[in-house]
Amino acid sequence: MKVGKFQIGRYHAIIRKSYADGSVDYETSFSDHADLMESVYCLRLCIGKMVGIATDTPKVLTGVQVIRGKENIVRELEGKQP
Repeated sequence: MKVGKFQIGRYHAIIRKSYADGSVDYETSFSDHADLMESVYCLRLCIGKMVGIATDTPKVLTGVQVIRGKENIVRELEGKQP
């Protein structure tokens, strides 16, 4: 499934990541429930910490939200660019 420029994996769920600077990013490709939960677990351990330190724009992760279901994913991603 593709929504805008986002490619959604076989398992229809995404992770919305919020940062201290107000920006938002998404994890969108999961093969199954276990794959999703592994990412959620790891991301929750990073809340309050600087992430992306190997990039030019590291940020402090402030929140993680799972969005499930095709309709909810489309509603969340419509009009957003990666």
